[in-house]
Amino acid sequence: MKIAAVYSIKGGVGKTASAINLAHCAANSGLRVLLWDLDPQAAATFYVRTKPKLKGGVEKLISGKQDMSRVIRSTDYQNLDVLPAEFSYRNLDHILEEEKRTRLRKVLKPVRDDYDLVILDCPPSISSLSEQVFASADTLLVPIIPTVLSLRTLEQLNAYLAEIDLDVPVWPFFTLVDRRKTLHKDVMESLKQDYPLQLSGFIPYSSVVERMGIERKPIGTFSRNSSPAVSYRSLWQEIGQRLSLLKEPTVAPAPAAAKTSEAESTATAPQGAATGKASAKGEAASKSAAKPASKEASSKKVPSTDKKPASKDSASKVASKDSSKATSKSAAKGKKKGGNLGD
Repeated sequence: MKIAAVYSIKGGVGKTASAINLAHCAANSGLRVLLWDLDPQAAATFYVRTKPKLKGGVEKLISGKQDMSRVIRSTDYQNLDVLPAEFSYRNLDHILEEEKRTRLRKVLKPVRDDYDLVILDCPPSISSLSEQVFASADTLLVPIIPTVLSLRTLEQLNAYLAEIDLDVPVWPFFTLVDRRKTLHKDVMESLKQDYPLQLSGFIPYSSVVERMGIERKPIGTFSRNSSPAVSYRSLWQEIGQRLSLLKEPTVAPAPAAAKTSEAESTATAPQGAATGKASAKGEAASKSAAKPASKEASSKKVPSTDKKPASKDSASKVASKDSSKATSKSAAKGKKKGGNLGD
């Protein structure tokens, strides 16, 4: 069983949304996933339509007096269960102060064989609970916004881990990314140089993520082809492979599209060849059909050119006839006039 904690010192960076969607993607890949909501606000519990109720309270759970099977709830999604939060989690820091750092991992020991992956949705703070998370998790998935202040909190996290001497892998990834902003591009580029463990996937800014609060569902269930849904699937592929939970990459959207295009090109190749032959025959037929047509056209044009001068000659003949008639009439008139004068 692997434990991945979605953690950030800063709030409002898409932490809970990432925990929900990554858990859903992991469950869709065939893994048995437990989502543990550690935030007293119980946002993750709300998203999966579970009541924020913990039988016996959080104190009994941490002390081991509560059976885990009695507090874990199933969700509407196959392979995905949730350990809900409630408002009593606000006392979790005080409860854990006297406990060893690995207490959270020991709490999960009874269900170690029931799940392949546990995703912790952590509150945005540095406290006794945070230290428990750092000591128990196999990796910290740290969502950050591509801004200077968000990068500063990442530096603070690394400095704190060094101070308390905990060597847990930190895998930052960007959320709420707007590629149109120059600042976002520059910050994302600069992080690659300083954090080689940075995840290559990022989540774009989209109103679809905000709709989770209305739908109360993971994005992949109500907007599967949206850019955030595709990005979360791609991000999970990378995380799953790093955690050695995915031995072989499952079908991701981008490779599937590439395979489809290759299959389509292979399937259409013979059709294209047949079309080429047909087009060649069509061109030959059109050429052969065009030859007599051009001859007929030329034969039709010849008499038309002959008729034009003929029409000009006829017009001149008509004009000469008219002029001769006019001359004869004038001559006749002249004779009449001359006769009258002679008389």
